[in-house]
Amino acid sequence: MRKLFVLFAVGALVCAVAATTAFALTNNTVNYTVKAKKKGKASKAKPAPLSYEGILDVGTSDGKQPNVAPTTKLYFPKQIVQMAKYFPSCNAKAIDGQSSVPASCKKAVIGHGTASASGGAPGQPINPATTENLTVTAYNGAKGKQLLLVVNGSSPLQISNRVIVGKLGPGGGKFGYTVTFTVPADLQFQLGLQVALTNFDVSISPKTHTAKVKGKKKKVSYLMATKCGTLPTQTTVNFDQDGAPGGPGTPGGQTVTVQGSMKC
Repeated sequence: MRKLFVLFAVGALVCAVAATTAFALTNNTVNYTVKAKKKGKASKAKPAPLSYEGILDVGTSDGKQPNVAPTTKLYFPKQIVQMAKYFPSCNAKAIDGQSSVPASCKKAVIGHGTASASGGAPGQPINPATTENLTVTAYNGAKGKQLLLVVNGSSPLQISNRVIVGKLGPGGGKFGYTVTFTVPADLQFQLGLQVALTNFDVSISPKTHTAKVKGKKKKVSYLMATKCGTLPTQTTVNFDQDGAPGGPGTPGGQTVTVQGSMKC
């Protein structure tokens, strides 16, 4: 109860400051880096299991609180194929907000990581008292059509198995497919504070299991490489507008797209 009181008090102070100064952020920043490593030789005929660590950092050019970002789209190069349909999967509804994860979902785990979220007002200094460190578990969802990021945290708020759904979609050009993550509304706004997810560091495991692929039993990992070297990456983050002081963000803010490269 004391934590909630402190959070309310901090929220009121932040909102009072924000009410006196108008901010229209155009300096949100995005950085996405990938660390990947294949196991063995990679070819189209025999793709190699791949470990994949994606690190997303969101902020502002002056180090202040960024806008909330409801959606983030990651682009995967054509040379990295996902084998999700050959893995056990779990429905997001079976996990979201539950006190524990069903035993039936545990085989669907494909990775782990960490994240951080900052509560405050866009353009104001980031407050350590309203910053939360989170653990992340990645699951194969919806029969291979979703990638689920399940976040948990304990302070300043208790967050129990909240699911951020990533929907797999088509790519185009240099990219074979995309994953678009949508943050639930109540993870974007709490107790008068906008909550910006400022960092995700999630690793997808190269662990293999045996599955029937085109009628033949093969060992597959969730991500596999058909070719390695320097490959393209791209990330698009859609931010909200600032919104009214003390209220949630509103749609239609800044969109930031960053292009880069990865090696495996």
